[in-house]
Amino acid sequence: MKLKDNNKEIAIIEQTLNIVYETGIAGVKMSKLAKQVGISPSTLYVYFETKENLIVSIGLKILKDITERLESALSGESSFEQKFRAKWLNMLQFMLNHEKEINFIDQWKQSPYFNQESATIWKDKGRLKSELYQEGRDLGILKDLNDNIIHAVMSGLIKQIIGLIKDGHLQMDQPSMDIAYSIVWGALKK
Repeated sequence: MKLKDNNKEIAIIEQTLNIVYETGIAGVKMSKLAKQVGISPSTLYVYFETKENLIVSIGLKILKDITERLESALSGESSFEQKFRAKWLNMLQFMLNHEKEINFIDQWKQSPYFNQESATIWKDKGRLKSELYQEGRDLGILKDLNDNIIHAVMSGLIKQIIGLIKDGHLQMDQPSMDIAYSIVWGALKK
């Protein structure tokens, strides 16, 4: 059995993200991926036994990264509003700086590779976000909306802000981010 090289695994993941970004999950062909990474197909299968294993592994890796970043962002905050703002800023920064990963997650969730096991892990990893939203509802601070609506309001505005930043119509400076956050906060608080 071949030993795994961390650099090769990183290259496989990065190239898969590129392919999915350019052509979608259906565009991932294991033999083509191996060639683009500069390894043999048999070496690729040492790292990921199947395409499904590859796609699910990358999705779960991204999900773990998102969860760890959120835990870190929330750890230093005490009030609900501070935690909520930290959550929003964390989400904005991740979506702005990890476009390929966000694209991958969006496609993975709509694919047959997002199976029951993936959905269970997804729900478990989303526990911290759900607990935060529930805390806001319990304190009477957030509107009584389900988690998906809260997330849609937050992510929808973030996607639009990112578009404005990339088009040069908005700066990612403190005053602009304060205004954007105040819109989200105003939409979701009671």
